[in-house]
Amino acid sequence: MKEIKIVVMGSEDVGKTTLMENLIGNIGKVEHNGTTVAIDYGNTVINGRKLHLFGTPGQERFEFMRELALNGVDFVLLVLDAAAGLNELDKKIIDKLCSKRIPYIIFINKIDIVDKKKLEELKKEIEVLCNNYYHIVEGSALKNKGFDELKNIFANLDV
Repeated sequence: MKEIKIVVMGSEDVGKTTLMENLIGNIGKVEHNGTTVAIDYGNTVINGRKLHLFGTPGQERFEFMRELALNGVDFVLLVLDAAAGLNELDKKIIDKLCSKRIPYIIFINKIDIVDKKKLEELKKEIEVLCNNYYHIVEGSALKNKGFDELKNIFANLDV
C-alpha cells in the first residue's frame, strides 16, 4: 500500500484540528485551552493509499514544529480562514512552500460565514503571492463541506 505524508498547516484558529477530526475521525492531539500545542496525527486509507496527516500548531512560536513536520513531506494541506483573510504567518508559510517547491493544496475554511465577494478577494490575494498550489478547495471543516472534493484530490495525488 502506498503511504503518503501530508502536513496540515495554517495560522492559529483556522480550523486545522477540526478539519482533521471531521475528515479522518479519531486523531492524536495535544491542546491547552483549546489551542493545539503539539503536532496532531491521524491516518486514513483512501483509494488504497494510506494517508498520514500531521497537523501543526498555528502559533508563530511553533515555527520549529512546522519545519520539522516538513521533513519527508509529500504534500501540504494549507488551511486558510476565509473570514480572517491572509495574515503574515499565512504569507510566510506560502512563501516557504513556494521556495522549497513543496506541493500544496489550499483549503479555504469557514466559507459558510463569508460572502462570495470576500472569498473572491482572498483567492485573488493568494494568486498574487504564489500560484504553484495544486488545487484550491472551498469548504467548512465544522460542517464537513468540501470534504468529498478533498478526498477525491487525496485519492488521485500523483506522488
